[in-house]
Amino acid sequence: MHFIVSSLDAQGSKSSDFVEAISYDALLKKLERDRVIPLNIIQIPLFISPFIPSGGTKISPDEVIEIMENLHLVIKSGLPLHQGLVDLAQDSENKRLKNMLFQIADDISRGKSLSNAFEPYKAVVGVMILNLIKIGEETGQLELTLKRGASFLRRTVSLKKKAKSALIYPSFAFFAVMGAMLVWMIYVLPQMTELFKEMDMVLPPLTVFIMDLSDFLSNYIGYLLVGLVLFVIVFGVAQKRYQGVRWYIDKMLLRTPVIKKVISSFNIAFISEYLRLAVVSGVPVYEALDTLNKNINNELFKKALQDATHEVSRGSQLSAAFSKTKMFSTFMIRMMSVGETSGTLDSQLAIVSEHYYEKVDYFADNIGKIIEPVVLIIVGGFMILVIAGLMGPMYDLVSGVQ
Repeated sequence: MHFIVSSLDAQGSKSSDFVEAISYDALLKKLERDRVIPLNIIQIPLFISPFIPSGGTKISPDEVIEIMENLHLVIKSGLPLHQGLVDLAQDSENKRLKNMLFQIADDISRGKSLSNAFEPYKAVVGVMILNLIKIGEETGQLELTLKRGASFLRRTVSLKKKAKSALIYPSFAFFAVMGAMLVWMIYVLPQMTELFKEMDMVLPPLTVFIMDLSDFLSNYIGYLLVGLVLFVIVFGVAQKRYQGVRWYIDKMLLRTPVIKKVISSFNIAFISEYLRLAVVSGVPVYEALDTLNKNINNELFKKALQDATHEVSRGSQLSAAFSKTKMFSTFMIRMMSVGETSGTLDSQLAIVSEHYYEKVDYFADNIGKIIEPVVLIIVGGFMILVIAGLMGPMYDLVSGVQ
C-alpha cells in the first residue's frame, strides 16, 4: 500500500512524500520510529500503486541471504528474535529493508510467528524460503532451516549470475558484429562503389545487389532504427503479458546451439538443488514441485514440472514422473531413480545439482572460445560476399585505366 503523507520532522520542517507500508497501522508505527508527526495522510488507490516510485533501493537477493544468515545466528545465540530483528533493522542502510525488518519485529512482538510475519514480504524472500521457515517452526528446527535457506539462496544467486554472464557474451558478440557490418555498409562501401557509378560500368548482379543494399541502408537507417526500437518495446510487452509468446521464445532458445545448454543446465541445477533442500527439510515432494512451478521462468520447464506434479499426485515416483516429461536429462533421471531405490534421494540430487552447476560455470568461463568460431564464420562470410562482389568490377576498372 502507498500513502501520500504530509508531515513535520524533528526540526519542524514540513514535507510531503510517498510512503509504502503494508497497512495504516504499520504506517503510523513507521512515522513514529522516524520521529515524524503526520499532518495529513491520503491512501493511494491500489490500481495506481504500481506506478508509484518506492522509497529506498530494491531489496537485493544478497540482502535476503544476509537476513537469513543473521536470523540463524540470532536464534543460535539465544537472543530474542524481536530484539535481533530490531538490531538488524537499525544496522541496515537500505530504507525498504529497514522498514520491512521493523514491521516483522512489530508483528512478532504482537505474537505472530516468524513465517506469518514474513508472509506480506514473500515476494521479497520467495515462496521457497517462506515454506522453509514454516517447516522449521513446525519441526522445531528453525535455526537449521534458516541456515539451509541461506545456503540455497547463495547457491542459486551464484548460479543465476553465472548463467547470465554466459548468455551476455553471445548477445554482445552478435550485436557488435552486426553493428560493425552495418557501419561498413553505410559509410565505407558507398565510397568504394561511387567509382563504379562514375565510370558507368556494367556490373554483375552480386555487385548491384550489394550497392542497392548499401543505398537502402544509407537512406532508411533512421526509419529502421525507430522500427527496431518499437519492435523491441512491443516484443517486451507481449512477452510479459502473453504466455504463448514466452513459450515460443523459450522453445526457440532451447533449440539454439550453446544457449540451449546454458539454459537447460541452469534449470536442471536449480530444480535439483531445491528438491534436495525440500527432501532434507521435510517438505513434501508434491508441495516442493508446486512451489517450483511458481519459481521457474522458462515456460517449457514450467510445463514439465506441472506434468510431473500431476504424475506424482497420481502416485508415480519422482524419477518416473520426470522421465515422462522428456525435458530432463537421462543422467538426472538415473540418479533420482537410484536415490529413490536406496533411500539417498537428497545425496543423489546434490550430485545432479553440482554436476550441472559446474556445467554452467564452465560455459560462463569458456563461452568466448565456444562462440568465437561462429563469429569468425559470420564475419568471414560477410567479407567473402563483399570481396566477391567488388573484386571483379575493381579488376575491370584497373584494367581499363591501364
